[in-house]
Amino acid sequence: MSEYLFFSGKGGVGKTTMAAATAVYKAGMGKKTLIISTDPASNLGDIFEKTIGHRIVDLAPNLYAMEIDPDAATEDYREKVIGPMRGVLPADIMNVMEEQFRSACTVEIAAFDRFTDFLTNDEYDVIVFDTAPTGHTIRLLELPIDWSRHIEESSKGSGQTCLGPVSSIQGSKEKYDNAIKAMRDAAKTRFYMVMKPEKTSQAEAVRAHDELKSLEINNFEIIINGIIPEDAVNGKYGKLVEAQKGHIQSIGRALPYPTRKVNLQGGEVKGLENIRAFSKIVYDGGGRLNVAFHKEPAFDKFSGNGSMRSLIKRKLDHRIIIVTGKGGVGKTVAACALASRLAKEGNRTLLVTTDPAAHIGYVLDEKIGDTVAPLKGVPGLHAARIDQKKSVENYKAKILADAEKTGYSGDMILALKEELESPCTEEMAVFEEFSRLIDGGDFDYVVFDTAPTGHTLRLLELPYDYAKQVEMMVNVKGDAEFTSDAKKKLEDLVSNLKNKDFCSFFLVFYPEYTPIFEAKRSLDDLKLAGIDVQAVIANNILDPNPASEFFTGRYNMQQHYLKVADEQFRLPMFKIKMFDEEINGISKLKWVEEELFGNAQ
Repeated sequence: MSEYLFFSGKGGVGKTTMAAATAVYKAGMGKKTLIISTDPASNLGDIFEKTIGHRIVDLAPNLYAMEIDPDAATEDYREKVIGPMRGVLPADIMNVMEEQFRSACTVEIAAFDRFTDFLTNDEYDVIVFDTAPTGHTIRLLELPIDWSRHIEESSKGSGQTCLGPVSSIQGSKEKYDNAIKAMRDAAKTRFYMVMKPEKTSQAEAVRAHDELKSLEINNFEIIINGIIPEDAVNGKYGKLVEAQKGHIQSIGRALPYPTRKVNLQGGEVKGLENIRAFSKIVYDGGGRLNVAFHKEPAFDKFSGNGSMRSLIKRKLDHRIIIVTGKGGVGKTVAACALASRLAKEGNRTLLVTTDPAAHIGYVLDEKIGDTVAPLKGVPGLHAARIDQKKSVENYKAKILADAEKTGYSGDMILALKEELESPCTEEMAVFEEFSRLIDGGDFDYVVFDTAPTGHTLRLLELPYDYAKQVEMMVNVKGDAEFTSDAKKKLEDLVSNLKNKDFCSFFLVFYPEYTPIFEAKRSLDDLKLAGIDVQAVIANNILDPNPASEFFTGRYNMQQHYLKVADEQFRLPMFKIKMFDEEINGISKLKWVEEELFGNAQ
């Protein structure tokens, strides 16, 4: 019987590293082990220092790996479903089906269809799933349930799904039902909730745990990663160490499951031998991984405070600032600091998060709702989060109202209602809300704290798929009033995102290999879409006089990678230093503002 191990958590907590270490450890025990990344922004290959990709590759004795690529999965899925129909159905029908399988909907179903293949696979003794950050992991795990229900309901109604006739995918329902059964089987499946000893990380883990429990998943283990060793501080960062102790106790109370505590290491966990050594630290206890970096001259190319103002200066009626990056690198803190300072300087500013985890409330220490509302701590600053469930309901209501207004028949309205029950609707609904907020209203600035990079790129790709999706959902050509309006709105949005006078993109990263090269891939992907990144922000930078030998090693590592980042990005680079306390509340957020803008307001 195969063992299925899921690793999930807030971005940047080390879940990929933990998943890799576990896979290596299991393989070392003689178990045939496969590690799979379901993250659209996978960095599994970076950690193993080997190209992995969408096909299973051999990494070591008993150890295999793959990264599910959404585009490749879509091609595979499309061919699996419609390939057998070629030469059987007329060419005009095949053309319609080919077009249908280019929708945004297909990308989602194809990726999780590939994912569920492995939940009914007995070829391996152990299958380790390195998942996307928790908000999207929950979405992935809900999909088999949603799609199984959608197929069943469609079979009772029109016999159509957004992927075509139920008859062509009915066989998938049994597979999805078996996948659900496997995830709920505690004898087969265990969920590792990976977190750092931080307030936001704990809150997301608790939220994810509760949602997984609601899906009848019950077998959990906790990994608290990145604990600063007490013998490493020597007076500096002591407040962080004390705060971490409190968080560890709080995690134990909130999530009373078997728990592993893993210290912050002296260097990166990268390469098979380092992963193997780290796996023994995690599972056998003791020791510390040290990766030596030679002392180098301090990096001195950070942009001055005045540069930030010139990059975000408003030239039109309002300006959009989009802050993104790998999960856990501090993009939420950076977005909050940018928005707070802009408001303090007299600009009417709106801060929005598109991240399902919505951490801006923790950083600002204020409750953030799904409607735009002023913040108490900063006059002129307003904030909102995009509530996915509410966005879906609003989106459904709008589409149906527009269709009824246009005069569609009762049968077409009934078919549309059925289609809108597809799980794909959620993605479209969030984008609809995103595009509405970009309009700016009466705000001078709108600052977006986005989901981690892979999902940000998916969000920004949606304009190219969205108009086709609207057409297909009502089975009409492009002459419906609401379809034309949607196309015009999306064309304007894409144009604005490409306009440097209207929109600024900032990428946030840590000076380590994986965050740098994931950010570089995002930068390249955005550039292919015609969108330029204006600057990068290096976060968590250690002081030049580290507190101990441990931090001296990490300081040398950072200096090395700051030079690498400069070579890779060739963009203005700003820095945010590592503080002795978590950034929570407006008074502490001011420290970050001063890092980016200087002291003068």
